[in-house]
Amino acid sequence: MDAKKFRLPASNARLSRVWKLYGTERPCIPKIEEMQMTMIRLVTLAAVSTLAISGAQAAQVAGLAGDNTLVLFDTANPGQTRTLDITGAGRLAGIDFRPANQALTGVTAENVIVTIDLETGKATEVAKMDIPLTMGEMPVIVNFNPAADRLRYMTGTVNHRVHPDTGAVTVDGSLAYEEGSMHKGETPDIAAAAYTNSRGKPEKTAMYNIDATLGALVQQTKPNDGTLKEVGKLGLEGKPATYAFDIEATADGQNTAWLVADNVLYTVDLMTGAATKAGEITGLSQPLRAISIQPAM
Repeated sequence: MDAKKFRLPASNARLSRVWKLYGTERPCIPKIEEMQMTMIRLVTLAAVSTLAISGAQAAQVAGLAGDNTLVLFDTANPGQTRTLDITGAGRLAGIDFRPANQALTGVTAENVIVTIDLETGKATEVAKMDIPLTMGEMPVIVNFNPAADRLRYMTGTVNHRVHPDTGAVTVDGSLAYEEGSMHKGETPDIAAAAYTNSRGKPEKTAMYNIDATLGALVQQTKPNDGTLKEVGKLGLEGKPATYAFDIEATADGQNTAWLVADNVLYTVDLMTGAATKAGEITGLSQPLRAISIQPAM
């Protein structure tokens, strides 16, 4: 094969002349160009794949600020937020996506369960609870148990389990640190809570809480009994005034815990409790007091 038949880059043409000088023909010369093109394709593919993976890892978040302001952002860009007013519900105690149907669900200060339209902010009543939760200055917890498809609804040490379609309430055991806990006898100060595996209807789940007084992640070992045990300190500076917490579940069974404390976003290690800063949520006049990760389609 004659190397002259190929259009070579200048550098390759010089190599061809050198090879001819020594009486050597290299039929593999065009493979240099092929290798170059292959490398370009591989680098491009790697870059596209990296962007796709990065996009896939960004979780969509709905947050609650003030009485009824819905805040939408993703975990990769927490500084870019979109807000809209939730209408038709009055003050909301909390929000959470319902894993069974992916509807954003809220509970009002009057103990009414509503669904919320993410595009318009319109709230639609679903049911009123038959046993009200008395609310005071303590944070109110609104979070779905995905395995049971029931709403965990708590404040202070009061622990309710609610049917999300009928509003029927079961009064469960009061929150307390269990036997063997170093905090047994201390009053829990639960500011936020979330369940693992919040995707569809999983076979199992676990419940984790944030104790504001301890500045720590704790596990609600038996959610219906209200028993708690410490996992570990969050390691945040100072004492945040507000906490919001949820756990993202992926199709492959991975769980990532997300915490917002005074509008700073963190990930939380569910094994140790340690929090790692992920970004700041900007452009808000009020702190987020609840967040919920939208289940991936």
